[in-house]
Amino acid sequence: MDYTKFSVEDFAANESFIDWVNQSDPEAVKYWELYIAGHPEIAPVVEKARTLVINLKRTEDIPEDDTQIQSIWAKIEARVEHKQTRVSSNRTRIAILASVIIVVSAGIWWQLQTGDSSPAADLYTYQNKKDNYAEQINETGKPLRLQLADGSIVTLQDKSRLKYKSDYTNVTVREVYLLGDAFFEVTKDPYRPFIVHTNEVLTKVLGTSFRIQAPEGARNIIVSVKTGKVSVYTASEDAEADDTKEGVILLPNQRVKYERAEQLFDKELVEIPEVVNPAVKSTDFNFDNTPIRTVFKVLEDAYGVEILYNEELMEKCFITAPLGSEPLFEKLKIICQTIGANYEVIDTRIIINSSGC
Repeated sequence: MDYTKFSVEDFAANESFIDWVNQSDPEAVKYWELYIAGHPEIAPVVEKARTLVINLKRTEDIPEDDTQIQSIWAKIEARVEHKQTRVSSNRTRIAILASVIIVVSAGIWWQLQTGDSSPAADLYTYQNKKDNYAEQINETGKPLRLQLADGSIVTLQDKSRLKYKSDYTNVTVREVYLLGDAFFEVTKDPYRPFIVHTNEVLTKVLGTSFRIQAPEGARNIIVSVKTGKVSVYTASEDAEADDTKEGVILLPNQRVKYERAEQLFDKELVEIPEVVNPAVKSTDFNFDNTPIRTVFKVLEDAYGVEILYNEELMEKCFITAPLGSEPLFEKLKIICQTIGANYEVIDTRIIINSSGC
C-alpha cells in the first residue's frame, strides 16, 4: 500500500501503524521502520500521527475531574453535531479527532497543574521517603563508592544522595531512594528484585549494571543500561506489578529519558554503545570481502543492537574493512561509505538505507 498520501488522521486510524507506535507487534515494528526509513518525506506526518496515538492511549491513565470533563464533552458534542450538518463524513471524522485532542490536552494540562518538578519539591519527596533508612550524601567533590548490605555497589556522583537499608536480609524487595546521579552494580538475586526510587520513576532489576541521572529539579530522568535487563515505570504502578504493564524494558546499550512534564518515556540507544558480548574480540571486526549480512550479524551480536536493512536489495554487498576498536557508530559510518549507503537510529534500532550494490 502507498502510505505517502496518508494524512495524520489516516495513520492514527491504521491498526498496523498503532501496533508500531505501541511496539506491540514485532512484524509491524519491522515493517514500519523500514517503510519510514525508505520514505523520509513522510517523517513529519508520521511524527504527528505517532504523537496523536500516544496521547490517545494516555487518556486511559489521566485522572478525571468529572465536572471539567463533562463540560469539555458538552462543548465537543455541540461542535461535532454542528459540523455534521455542514461537512462530509471525512471532514466530520477529522473534527471528532481534533476534539479528542482537546480532551487529551485538557487532561494533560490538569495533571501539570498538580505536578511540581522543582528542586524543593524533589527534595521534599526524597526526604519524606523511608525515614528509617540510612542515608549517604556525597559532598566529596568526586564520585563516592558505596557497598550495600546485599553486596551491590553504588557509585554516587558529587552532590547526590542515597537512602538505603543497613540490612536486606528479611525483605522481599531491595529498595533504595536516589536523588542525583549514580551508577549501580546490583548483586543478582532472583527472589528479591532491586528497585531504585527516583521521584516519580521506579527502576526495577534482579542483577545488572546501569546508571540513573535524576538531579534535583531536572526536567528529565535518564536511565542507561550497561549490562542485564531493567524495567522502568512510573511510581503510580505497583512495585510488584508485571514489568510489561507500563513503562519500558531496557537492554544493554539502551536508555530511556522520562520527560516529567509530558509524562512520556523516550527510549533510544546510548550515545556510545559498548561491546556487550565478552566472546567478541577486536579482530572479529576485521572484514575481508565479507557479505554484508555477516557484517551486520557480527555488529548485532557484539553490541546487542538490532540492525534493519533490505536483505534482498543488499545481498550482493561485500565489505573489506580492517575495523577494530572504533565506536559502533564510527564502524557504521565506514561501512556505509564503502557500499554507498547511510544509516539512522530510530528508537533502539539502526536502519540502513541503501539502493543496493
